[in-house]
Amino acid sequence: MVLSRAPEVVRRLPRVLVGVALTVPVLLVAGVVVASLVLVREPVPDADTVRLRVAAVPTPAAASADCSRLLSGLPGEMATERGMIARRVLADPVPPATVAWGGEHGTAPVVMRCGLPRPPELAGGGSVTIVNGVDWIEVDDGVPGSATWVTADRAVYVGLTVPDDIGTGPIQDISRGVKIALVSR
Repeated sequence: MVLSRAPEVVRRLPRVLVGVALTVPVLLVAGVVVASLVLVREPVPDADTVRLRVAAVPTPAAASADCSRLLSGLPGEMATERGMIARRVLADPVPPATVAWGGEHGTAPVVMRCGLPRPPELAGGGSVTIVNGVDWIEVDDGVPGSATWVTADRAVYVGLTVPDDIGTGPIQDISRGVKIALVSR
């Protein structure tokens, strides 16, 4: 009697294996689809994910190799009197060759623009401030509560707008990058 049942078990075993072999991949695919629907969601906007809107200004040399080189070496964070501020993602339309740090919770951001036109203040022989080997001239941007500085000695003009209450850390950080990336005139 034992010999007569053995062939039945052998015949049923492959069917069970085939059923398991077909069911497991189907269950895995279904699990991946369900997990992707549940786990992949748009993040809830908060101060870190809200894109910062920055006004566009003329930057005729924004597409230059000089600006590309400078932008690629900028820091992700910079030290200020308020503490460390992080580089922000800018809202569309993103102005060309423009980067910003900070600006959370209603504070003014630090904004750097590369490829600006020659500032008229350079023609008047204005006072130059040297920071980490880079010559800067303060320009009148008409924005209260901040100062805008433009490089005076580089192949392309770089502007940096810094809120009055943030200290000199940003101009020091950007000066290091400018000195490395841009040739002086």
